[in-house]
Amino acid sequence: MGRDKHEKERHRERVSPFVMVLIDTLDAPAWRAMSLGARMLYIALRRRYNFKHRNNGRIFLSQRNAAKELGSHHNEIARWFRELRYYGFIVMTAPGALGVDGKGKAPCWRLTDAGYMRDLPTRDFLRWDGRHFKDTEKNPVLGLLHGVCGKPAHWRAGIPHFCGQDRAGNGAHIASIKCARKPAQNYFTIYLLSTACTLQLRDTSC
Repeated sequence: MGRDKHEKERHRERVSPFVMVLIDTLDAPAWRAMSLGARMLYIALRRRYNFKHRNNGRIFLSQRNAAKELGSHHNEIARWFRELRYYGFIVMTAPGALGVDGKGKAPCWRLTDAGYMRDLPTRDFLRWDGRHFKDTEKNPVLGLLHGVCGKPAHWRAGIPHFCGQDRAGNGAHIASIKCARKPAQNYFTIYLLSTACTLQLRDTSC
């Protein structure tokens, strides 16, 4: 018995840290229906799961750190979070918030293929109804910096110019932003909106 114990300890020392993903999760139809980006984000969340510490439900990863870790844009990270929730791989247990000290607090997540407190894994993704994820949430800044027709603004000297037509080809304008390829009237509004949408929550404990 003592010899076996020492063998196990030596074997443990030789094994580098790794992320464990269940085969049942990888074989699930919902997993195969997800985008590769959402799968990589799930791996990043799974990396932060610690069975010994029983931290499922208190797993957190800010969009900023996820973007650095996965080498992607924070807008894509936000989309992949929504995709993981849609397919039932993660559940938010605590929303993101601004702390009293002014520091952002990232949302906390529960992995559905891992136990939570004294409960067994729920594996919500096994109840996927077969309908594929369609992201309907839009960035309000993108709505401003794209004309009503949905075409991107034409940037000249750092100033957006809009085509000024809706989907029917009629002239239109958005709020105080003039179209017909004329400069926006309220640059400060655009700056505030773009700044607000690019603020990322910092990593803090849940």
